[in-house]
Amino acid sequence: MGRTALEGCDWALLAAFALTAILGTWTSALLINDGTFLLSVGWLGDAWDLYFNQLSERSVSTMVSFGPAWLARCAFGLSSGAYMALAHILYFAALLGLWLAIRLVEPHRAFSRLYLAFALALAYFPTELLVAVGLWTIWLAFIAEPTRSRSAIVVATACFAPAFCFSHPITALMSLLYLVVGGALAVAGRPFPRHTLVAAAAMAVLVIAGYFVTSAFLSPSNPTIAALHATARYDYINPIWMIGTLAVFPVLAALWFLLLAPGVESTGLRWRSLSAAVIVVAIFGLWFAANGTSLLTYLFARHSATHVLALALALALAGPAVRWLERARRPLMFYAAIAAVAAVSYNIDLVLFGRFVDRHLAAGLTDVDTLPPADWPRLRKRAAIDTSTFFKWAAGPDYVRDVVVPDYQRYIHSLAFYSFFRSDRRSVLFHALPAGYWTPFECPPVERALARARDDLDRQFLKFLSERYCVR
Repeated sequence: MGRTALEGCDWALLAAFALTAILGTWTSALLINDGTFLLSVGWLGDAWDLYFNQLSERSVSTMVSFGPAWLARCAFGLSSGAYMALAHILYFAALLGLWLAIRLVEPHRAFSRLYLAFALALAYFPTELLVAVGLWTIWLAFIAEPTRSRSAIVVATACFAPAFCFSHPITALMSLLYLVVGGALAVAGRPFPRHTLVAAAAMAVLVIAGYFVTSAFLSPSNPTIAALHATARYDYINPIWMIGTLAVFPVLAALWFLLLAPGVESTGLRWRSLSAAVIVVAIFGLWFAANGTSLLTYLFARHSATHVLALALALALAGPAVRWLERARRPLMFYAAIAAVAAVSYNIDLVLFGRFVDRHLAAGLTDVDTLPPADWPRLRKRAAIDTSTFFKWAAGPDYVRDVVVPDYQRYIHSLAFYSFFRSDRRSVLFHALPAGYWTPFECPPVERALARARDDLDRQFLKFLSERYCVR
């Protein structure tokens, strides 16, 4: 199969990924959401003490994505701007490294192509899923090799299971979904690799057991983080919720269709108009990528993306590899185009948001909630589906005020960190946290970092965190 050769759809996916990484690094895209803490703590002090230990049960994912930047900060005398750019580069490089690892062990190119497509859909929301699913795909690609011995599969499953347990429990759900779908295809008489089903069942059991252990002994000590995790834990198994996310962000429905379309024939079904449907859905997806992509598109992609990847891989393995690879070329080319357009659309929003923030930067601290509403919009809820879902530019001259800023104010913590690094640490714009709102840091670690602050600018920011953004 020439599995080391890159074909047109590989180059298209890589080009979309390169564009996503370059634009995201330029606009500091990871400072807009949860990445703001994961990147910032590496600059401010001991990242493990400040924040990473609150994610101990996800420590493999956290350290793969953000550990290298923390290490580089400790080893080299970087400026804040250089550190933040390097942190973004290393984050995207980690995803590319997982893709390369998959290519080294996969029996055919379905695994690496589908993982890179998955990463494109979640790249701007630095969830632990990206590493966890990358490791899961490496494991599945390894055991799916037809000539792999039983002992090698047992050893690989035993070695990968602990890494999955410290990455994300979604790997158990993916293993179960692969087991159910693959088992059904095997029973239906499709040429499915049955030896992978036993391994999938064993992996699901091991990771579920590991999840209960890590949840019991490594849960966050910060009660607000624990409460936040509790509110979202069922979103990955709630079908109504997942279908709802596709209604709010139709571009996701288009992307998932393009990933699943090449495997339709593997089920034994024949859809004569499938080629035409792929073109229609691609046009549909391009429209919503350009006109409906926002911060929350990447956030909510995570709930259904893992299920789609597991299903797409099961379908890809249920027939001759050469047939799937042939059928996947056009859908994946369209997928790459949609992902690239979405990245451009999203980063336009980030540029506009950055300019808006720049107009309000002033030395010291500024509580933006005390500014006149005409200068800084108040926190408000936007309807789940409104005109910005279908054509976000319709707001016209008030687009930044009515669409962009409200989107990013959903992550009200991030403004303080974003403005701190954007102003070369001389200005902090912030929102006062509502009562009972989740607070990222515990006060003792912040106070320890404050005692070891590198300079006055870091000291002032850590003092701000100790007074306003930590819990005791």
